[in-house]
Amino acid sequence: MIESFKKIENVFGKFTKSICMISFVGLLAIMLLNVADVLLAKIHKPIIGTYEITQRLLLCTVFASFAYAQSKKAHINMTIIIKHLPRVIRFILFTLMSLLSLYAAIVLANAAFHQGGVAMDMGTATEVLLIPLYPFFYIQGLAMAAFSLVLAFDAVMSFISIFSNDFAQHVMSEWSD
Repeated sequence: MIESFKKIENVFGKFTKSICMISFVGLLAIMLLNVADVLLAKIHKPIIGTYEITQRLLLCTVFASFAYAQSKKAHINMTIIIKHLPRVIRFILFTLMSLLSLYAAIVLANAAFHQGGVAMDMGTATEVLLIPLYPFFYIQGLAMAAFSLVLAFDAVMSFISIFSNDFAQHVMSEWSD
């Protein structure tokens, strides 16, 4: 049974890696745009709206990286104390922490989608370039939904670890010492 979950975990890894490409492209665009802006400001005239574009790209870049970081277990988990508890208690607590994280991610995804709808209805745009804001909130919402899926999978793994030593060993293999 654990092999099936490992395969699903690999699928999530590939899925989140593709989402993380948004972060890669966004970061590259931010770097190139800001370097070009500084160079052009010294030579002739700066690029108008660089700050606005950077803000929007940064929003997408940061949120698109969350799911990938979770699939690589790069987020901080406070396991320093619970790893010394008996397996059942350890994973009951870890599952509760996972469920709290999942709840927060779902709330944030919902809020981003709601804000996207409000921004679309109100026609909210950036001040200088008048770039509509709603697409960026929807990208944020989709990124948080992907993050929620990975968190849900991890919560299920944690829950199963309450009852299975094999699952517990697999989940704990990702914990730092």
